[in-house]
Amino acid sequence: MATNAQRTVEKPYIAKTQRRNQTIYDKTEDIMNIVKDCDFLDLSSNDLIVDFDCGDSDLNDFFNIDALNYQNQWLGRTHFFRHNETKKIVCAFSLSADSVKTVLLPNSRRKKVRELIPHEKNLQSYPAFLIGRLGVDKSFEKQGIGSQLLEYVKYHCVGKYPKFGRFLVVDAYNNPEVLDFYQKNDFAFVFSTEQQEKDNLKKSLSDSETLHSRQMFFDLMRL
Repeated sequence: MATNAQRTVEKPYIAKTQRRNQTIYDKTEDIMNIVKDCDFLDLSSNDLIVDFDCGDSDLNDFFNIDALNYQNQWLGRTHFFRHNETKKIVCAFSLSADSVKTVLLPNSRRKKVRELIPHEKNLQSYPAFLIGRLGVDKSFEKQGIGSQLLEYVKYHCVGKYPKFGRFLVVDAYNNPEVLDFYQKNDFAFVFSTEQQEKDNLKKSLSDSETLHSRQMFFDLMRL
């Protein structure tokens, strides 16, 4: 049964997705709606993530083994959707506090980020939520669940923690499929080029070497 806090998140989320992505749910009866077909749970010793397999060993180890210890050390909270009927874990994500540090950005990119904020509120950094981990079980792939989950995360942030942080940020795996996924869900790169990001991180990488991840952000006031 949904709690009042969960309804605060779900009501605007459902309204938005119905307006923008109605075909995700209505295209076929086989497409899952994570809000309607699943229970939303906070990770705890009573509600654990087990047998989750998103195809990435690092993510699997985190959600199946490390997430609760991580949470107990106040390093972030993990949440997940479990299918109502099969009780299988469908997808999961973790959140923690972060910031967008504009003082570290190149001038052109700093200007781009600061354009989103009234001039008198310009700061060296802006509070943000960090998506530490996010994954969808392989058995539920190709159903639009990743985009549903990411949209839900946005509304979870503004619904459960209103006016707490301006941005939602992620260190996205630096491969075309993952980067395209976040861009399609309205995330932008913190650094406009990978070289700028290399220079900022002062990584001693050759021109042919690539970063493991790219920093991306979404402005939550767009919701």
